[in-house]
Amino acid sequence: MTKSTAAVHRTIVVVDVEGFGAWQRTNHHQLAVRRGLYSCLRTSFDRAGIPWESCETEDRGDGVFVLAPPEVPKSLFVESLPARVVDALAEHNHLHGPEARIRLRLAVHAGEINYDDHGVTAASVNLTFRLANSSELKAALAGSRGILALITSNWFFDEVVRHSIAARPGTYRNVTVSAKETVTSAWIALPDNPYSDIVDPARQPSPAAGAERPVLPIPRHLPASTAHYTGRLPDIAKLDSLLVEPGASGPGETTIFLIVGAAGMGKTALAVHWAHAVRSQFTDGDIYIDLHGYDPVAPTPLEQILERVLRALGVTTRNMPADLEGQTALYRSLLADRRVLIVLDNAATPEQVRPLLPGSATCRVLITSRHRMSGLVAREGAARLTLDPLHPTEAYSLLGQIVGEDRVAVEGAAAAEITRACAYLPLALRIAAERVAAHPRLTLAELARQLSGERDRLDLLAADDDESTAVRVVFSWSYRALPPAVSHVFRLLGLHSGPDISLPAAAALTNLTIEQTQRNLDALASVHLVEEVDHNRYRLHDLLRLYAAERAGEDETEADRSDAKLRLLTWYLHSADAADRQLAPRRRHAPLGEPPVGCRPLTFETQGRAWQWCEAERLNLVAATRQASAEAHLDIAWQLPTALWGYFTLRTPWVDWISAYRIGLAAAEQQADRSGYAWLLAGLGIAYRNLRRYDDAIDSFERALDVWRELGDRYAEAWTLGSLSIALWELERFADALARSQEALTLFRTVDSPYGESQALHCFGDACRGLGRYVEAIDYLQQALHLRRGSGDPGGESQILKSLGDTYRDLDELDKAEEHYRQALGMWREVGDRWSEARSLTAIGDIAKILGNLDTAVECWRQALEICEELGAPQTAEIDARLKHAANASSDKRQ
Repeated sequence: MTKSTAAVHRTIVVVDVEGFGAWQRTNHHQLAVRRGLYSCLRTSFDRAGIPWESCETEDRGDGVFVLAPPEVPKSLFVESLPARVVDALAEHNHLHGPEARIRLRLAVHAGEINYDDHGVTAASVNLTFRLANSSELKAALAGSRGILALITSNWFFDEVVRHSIAARPGTYRNVTVSAKETVTSAWIALPDNPYSDIVDPARQPSPAAGAERPVLPIPRHLPASTAHYTGRLPDIAKLDSLLVEPGASGPGETTIFLIVGAAGMGKTALAVHWAHAVRSQFTDGDIYIDLHGYDPVAPTPLEQILERVLRALGVTTRNMPADLEGQTALYRSLLADRRVLIVLDNAATPEQVRPLLPGSATCRVLITSRHRMSGLVAREGAARLTLDPLHPTEAYSLLGQIVGEDRVAVEGAAAAEITRACAYLPLALRIAAERVAAHPRLTLAELARQLSGERDRLDLLAADDDESTAVRVVFSWSYRALPPAVSHVFRLLGLHSGPDISLPAAAALTNLTIEQTQRNLDALASVHLVEEVDHNRYRLHDLLRLYAAERAGEDETEADRSDAKLRLLTWYLHSADAADRQLAPRRRHAPLGEPPVGCRPLTFETQGRAWQWCEAERLNLVAATRQASAEAHLDIAWQLPTALWGYFTLRTPWVDWISAYRIGLAAAEQQADRSGYAWLLAGLGIAYRNLRRYDDAIDSFERALDVWRELGDRYAEAWTLGSLSIALWELERFADALARSQEALTLFRTVDSPYGESQALHCFGDACRGLGRYVEAIDYLQQALHLRRGSGDPGGESQILKSLGDTYRDLDELDKAEEHYRQALGMWREVGDRWSEARSLTAIGDIAKILGNLDTAVECWRQALEICEELGAPQTAEIDARLKHAANASSDKRQ
């Protein structure tokens, strides 16, 4: 249409697909989403009385920018269009599988539009994009059971929405949007899952109030409370003020409480003890997060922490925001109006804490720190409770509870001397008292004498303050009382860089058998020098970890320390490689050589066990990568991230993936290992592609291709070309993508790789399916299937069968679709691929639901859910949602 250069007041719409780049969506899924998006928009605009052909549109890849004709009434965009969009989306979603279903964010504004030689230019357009991309709108849709979230500018609400009864202005909620240089007021509505209607929206409560919210899991994360807790009654009374509802008189106005004090003062013990005492009053759950602010290793990244919390709150991988801003917004949205207690333990800085503070006054936050956190007091209004050492009578009582009241009564003077030697610190007292309790023949007088002698020795070595010296006195005394074999294990534990350590890993570290290691760890746990946090998993208090490392530096030779660290790092590498051979069996695995003596890596019989191990060891594996780099074990520093390839691609822990691969990339470059360097570049490219950082992804792939061509590795070149082609497809550079796919196919044929050739043909088939060229899709997939059947890869064969099932499903040939799904299911069960078995069961259940066989669907989904829960797979929440929806449908039918 002809555009005037004069400014024209137009209605502006920006539409964005939620989770368009989610890892579950392959290129053909995204093509199906885009076709569905344009079909839905065309239909809904026309039905709403806004002629689609008269609108100016600009494609945005995962969304659309729309300028409506100036003569179209603005009221149609809030009175008619939202309902028509919901209807069209519901129809699309009913006919498609989960990966091709659509949920939309829709922003509406109006303003003066100007044109120049390059297109549209207007501040109003910029504002509309800011609204569409706002974390507030993303969080609103993520927390909704519906499929559409609508946001309007403040101008559009004031001029149009609030004057229209049909637009239901009372169902809008006011929010403040802050994006880039823009800070503005806006209004959000959820047309198919509306907030409760308020007669006068100008007098509405906070944006999140009154919303119908999805049923969330109730997290119960508190660790076990400390045995023999005593004293601190005035402090507990102060914490009880947190339970007073906001607005009541007195100190109950605060919702954040800081417990601060020196190391060993009992901050965590008090926080956990009090939290257990009041947890029944927090009906929506309790969340405990150890921020590791004072660990010798780097604190856990906030993105990683929020991801774990959001998963516990029922957020699926598909709906997981990729950045900290989006995660924080969703976290606060989910906790709005909930009664949840949040314990943030071992915080080092206010910056560590702020993204984890909920926005709702109904939640309560308890923070422990060695620092005063004055910034939180001044800015967030936190109340601060500073812990002092126990009162002498409390310390005396604690000693009596552990060693026995009778012994304390008989040796009262010695008991008092022990509490003084421990500076009345709970940590020091517990360790000393537990030692006595375990040795009934050791008198309190003898304990007091030993502690006094140890204090004299340490006073000669260090000029620490009384509290620090008291802790070191008890550590040193307890350490010197250990048998030599046990003290050796304790020292080596200080060399481990991760947050906890498993029994097999400790055996590798110490060069002992599992049985010997178990006995030594039990001995350490009995005197509270280590804590068993889970079955066969152990952790050291951060002070004890530092002390153990200090003793290792003094009492172990440099050679013994180096050998121990190398054994442990090699154990992690070989165990990760064994897991990867289960999770990614067709990946080309480089030979690692024999592990050193004493290093007995794990092996895994199933994908499920490999997955579980990777989940449990994830933080340790990333820490081991960092440690390998710091210790100049460059080969391990780059080989370990590549050995996590299968896990990273299935689990998609973006922060850890990119962090570990960047460390590995630097190590491979420093070692001049060109092949390792290229594999890491290619892996980074896939991580960037999944995050839709396409410039970074293409740059990584092209740099990797340069290396492969330099090395003459045609197989790796073909593999990387395939990865590059997917990125180009996602950018809709279809001609370039097809060219790269053809190059990959040619190279796979050149190196005579039936597996690679079948992979390329498989990709061709899926691409044709995405383009709606179903006859070609089936032909390519059949060719791929024929080749794969000769390659000895039943798992890959079943993947192609699944794609054929998807193609027949799109053709509405549901019988053929189910037949292929069931063939794939049988093969996955045969090879023990539990994760893929669950995917196939889910697809069969979806077919059964479409055909009206709800009982069959429920049974398939139930089996799939059991498998996903066993594996900790990200599809768990989505399958559970299917079952809940089916249960609700059955209930409605009975009524």
